[in-house]
Amino acid sequence: MQARGRTIRRRREECGFNLTAFAHLVGISPSYLSRIENEKSRPGPDVLKRIALALQSAPDVRDAIAKIARHETEGSDDDSPGG
Repeated sequence: MQARGRTIRRRREECGFNLTAFAHLVGISPSYLSRIENEKSRPGPDVLKRIALALQSAPDVRDAIAKIARHETEGSDDDSPGG
């Protein structure tokens, strides 16, 4: 699967959101969203869930993001959705 940040950016753009509007919708700063999309910050599970909900993601993307969020909640440092 693509890196998380690129996946988020692709879906955001497919949904027609610009970075600033989407960041405000999700409740984070545009600079933080930019860092997430550029793989410079790792969002926590709560932010990932809000992003997935805001994008009304396709099931495969939503499930991958949710799996990452669950994995990070369990305290793992592994970034891969497969574990």
